[in-house]
Amino acid sequence: MSIKEAEALTGITKQNIRFYEKKGLLHPHRNQENDYREYTDEDIETLKKIKILRKLDISLEHIQRILNGEDMASIIQQQLNFLLERKNDLDAAIQMCQFLLHTEITSMNTEKVLRKMEDMEKKGGRFMTILNDYKKVANVEAKKEFSFIPDNMALNPAQFTEALCKYASDNDLNLCITHEGMYPKFEIDGVEYEAYRSFGRFGAVITCEMTHPELLEKEYADVPKETSRIYRMIHWAIFHTAIPIIGFLYFWLVGKNILLAAWMTIVYLCMLRFGFRSFRAR
Repeated sequence: MSIKEAEALTGITKQNIRFYEKKGLLHPHRNQENDYREYTDEDIETLKKIKILRKLDISLEHIQRILNGEDMASIIQQQLNFLLERKNDLDAAIQMCQFLLHTEITSMNTEKVLRKMEDMEKKGGRFMTILNDYKKVANVEAKKEFSFIPDNMALNPAQFTEALCKYASDNDLNLCITHEGMYPKFEIDGVEYEAYRSFGRFGAVITCEMTHPELLEKEYADVPKETSRIYRMIHWAIFHTAIPIIGFLYFWLVGKNILLAAWMTIVYLCMLRFGFRSFRAR
């Protein structure tokens, strides 16, 4: 039968069928007259086995070993053990999410969160891997973008440069300006950033973003893609949830104006909602 018929019988795309052939998992006969692939019932059965094993997230290398006659039970047992470890990690992550949901965060209290994670590890939870992976992702996210309130208003390129240099001096950063202007570019330890200024209720705010954030992602390349995305969302949520709480307390306690505090918090939360939708799309 043709590759089109094989696709219809197995639900595996023609591209994947060719890929499995290239990897040596499948060896269809070639028609000597036109060099087209011809698939037998045995080939279809092999493709169905591959489909089942891939749905169990078993690697192509292990599938090859099974097709070559190696004991399938031992490989399935290895995969089961791996999945159970992942389940334990996910259970621990769920516990931490529940902890964060019921924790009143009035600032970026990362020490409290990390202590909680370490306590869970001491109690037998498989959390050290999650802790280390989260630290990797959080450190990279902190490098990708940061902001600060300058002492001046950064009204011109000279003031902008002065503000950046002072921030670097205050935080012991190796900063080098490569392009001055109202959208200056600079490097910190060889990593290039671009900055811009905006105005908020408390005055000027300078935001610095990496020009090539994807370059840092290799620092947590060993963290599964979907897992790193969850950690990025947690990091983003912790940071941005703290801001409306602090703002509410400031206007309520210092300004003695609870209505203004509530109004400003609602406005920020609306902005946060759209920001979170944008973040999830990345």
